[in-house]
Amino acid sequence: MDVFFVLDFSGSRGRPRINVTTEQIQLLLRQGFKVKAMARILGCSSSYLFRKLRSLGISMRDRFTTIDDDNLEQHIRRLHQQFPRSGCEMMRGYLFAIGINVPRCRVRDTLNRIDPAMAAQRWSNVVARRSYYVAFPNSLWHIDGHMRLIRWGIVTHGAIDGHSRVITYLAASTDNTALTVLANFVKATCQYGLPSRVRSDHGGENTMVALLMNLLNGEGRGSHITGPSVHNQRIERLWRDVFTQVIHHYYHLFYSFEEERILDPEDDVHKYSLQMVYLPEIQGRLDTFKSAWNNHGLRNENHRTPNQMWMEGMIGNQQRNRTEINNIFGQDVYSEDNLETLLRQNGVELSQLEANEDQFNQAVTVRQPHITLNAGQQQALQDVLSGITDLKQKYLTCCREITNLI
Repeated sequence: MDVFFVLDFSGSRGRPRINVTTEQIQLLLRQGFKVKAMARILGCSSSYLFRKLRSLGISMRDRFTTIDDDNLEQHIRRLHQQFPRSGCEMMRGYLFAIGINVPRCRVRDTLNRIDPAMAAQRWSNVVARRSYYVAFPNSLWHIDGHMRLIRWGIVTHGAIDGHSRVITYLAASTDNTALTVLANFVKATCQYGLPSRVRSDHGGENTMVALLMNLLNGEGRGSHITGPSVHNQRIERLWRDVFTQVIHHYYHLFYSFEEERILDPEDDVHKYSLQMVYLPEIQGRLDTFKSAWNNHGLRNENHRTPNQMWMEGMIGNQQRNRTEINNIFGQDVYSEDNLETLLRQNGVELSQLEANEDQFNQAVTVRQPHITLNAGQQQALQDVLSGITDLKQKYLTCCREITNLI
């Protein structure tokens, strides 16, 4: 990433002029920054920035979406049905994720009108949080796995930045292997850069991430920190919201299937069908939650969003000589294209990691259904399921079709 603001040295006396571009302003506006915060990030005065905005024909009021109350209520009702435990700030995050940016008061009033009982309950559940401090973005990522759906062969893996609370990845999968955790981690580093340190528990599924961090950032400096889950505060707190807003629905749904005798977690056909039908739905909900979380205001951070805190922290400290900052503003040696080259220089091949994956046997094991369908059978199954929209009916049809195929 290039340096965000540039000083224009004219050769004459006085303070050098700051060159603020339209692209920089629009980027910050898209992230929801106000003029005062934008001026602080750009290193200029608020009055200069107001003049710049006027000269560009940009009004701060234009950052809000033009939408009437009835349409806004329709969107909020739909999102409230999917995420009924969401408060005002998270609902704003969900709206922001679909391109709707409205003032907080409009969302709060609509939620109070739609579900006043839940609104009162949320206020009664507000708790005081203990202080937790990480100095810079990407100084420390917290990674972990969430096992509430492991009974049905589904595990959620996630990572969160300790400073900004940005969720860097949140993925549902059908295994808990070190290779799956590594793949999620590498994909996240290609978007957010390589963190200086990572904290995890002692699970064997984190072994490859530990190896990668020690190879790239060096050993003996705490590149990978392990400890009890109770010390992994950021991610453990995140799992509470992930469960209440996403996993809770499927957790009780799958148990209700068992009570109806249409799901046996020990039956390979049932488990395979459940994963085939519901895993994409769970991942879709997790993606929506991740986007909303990263764009929801934090009440103990002056309602700044995690994305804003991450961006402001990176830009404001870009001149510091720190590992996490250099991994963003320095030479991008951790891009997806040359990551394999860096590993190879340290004598490690990705294929070798895959071959040695069975050695990491301390991870929580997820039993997989022993069902194998060839390409023709998979296509035939997809053709049958493609026209079914009701997920429960889709699952039952999938069970029946797989039984006929095998």
